[in-house]
Amino acid sequence: MPSVASSVHVPAPAPGGGASTEVAEHRLRWEGYAYTARVSRFGSPVTEPLLVLGGSDQTRYSWTRHERWLGELGTVVTVDLPGFGDADFLPVEHGIDFLAECAAHMVRELGLGPVNLYAGCYGAAVGLRLAQRRPELLRRVAVQGMPDRVPGWFAETLVEWVRLLEQERIEEAAEEAVRCFVPPPGEHTVRKHAALTRLMYRQFAARTPRDVAVTVERNRRLLAHEWYRRAPVPAVPYLVFTGEHDTLATPDMARSVAADLPGAWFTTLTECGHLAHLQRPQDFCDLLVRFFRDHRPQDAGLPYCGPFERFQDR
Repeated sequence: MPSVASSVHVPAPAPGGGASTEVAEHRLRWEGYAYTARVSRFGSPVTEPLLVLGGSDQTRYSWTRHERWLGELGTVVTVDLPGFGDADFLPVEHGIDFLAECAAHMVRELGLGPVNLYAGCYGAAVGLRLAQRRPELLRRVAVQGMPDRVPGWFAETLVEWVRLLEQERIEEAAEEAVRCFVPPPGEHTVRKHAALTRLMYRQFAARTPRDVAVTVERNRRLLAHEWYRRAPVPAVPYLVFTGEHDTLATPDMARSVAADLPGAWFTTLTECGHLAHLQRPQDFCDLLVRFFRDHRPQDAGLPYCGPFERFQDR
């Protein structure tokens, strides 16, 4: 089905100066479910379009701050797939494969491919499934905060989280969310711990009944379907990273994912937990830009990264 698109010209300068940003939003439909893609263009592209598949509580607008740096690549695409943001509600029977095919539909419908892909957390499960099912659509892949399995403690927490949300016990649900996604400082330095805690509480307090219903169904989907699948992926450049203090996608879990990707590089972002894109936003984007521009971040001595490890082709 053809898209319905509107273009909005934003007079802000693009990264690197001068040119205006052009933003177009496309309302699309896949298998009966409407969803929206946002395409931001920053002057002349230097590489393929960057497709961003973010985490469970992120929308297509969650990355506007990061575009000041990611825009160096030329084109940044964010999307509310069904079950995210203001896209149509998606029943639990539709799993990761459905979302991956929907992302593929968007790339084809908008004539974007092949694309560079950043995929984080929930979006990483979708992104890796996309790589397995539609390898021809991808040029480079960066995966962040992706565990090779749903930790048992997190699965139990999700069940409790769903129960609290259904009972409208929002503050208690917010406490569970903070515990999952923002590691306590303890003996380590965890950047922006207090600010992230406040942010997550505010986000939960602002949820509408529809937001709660979407979150409940999304969490049920995570538990009801295969999270991580070991299957062939295309032989493209891969970068896998996570926060050095991430308790949901620990460095060892992320290493296990990297080991399944041919020739992947693995590293950590220092002083970060699961929300590295909020804790070190400029450094986070710098790492991605270097990778997607083939500037070999593993050779750059980046002060915000741990050691780089290489996983050889299998």
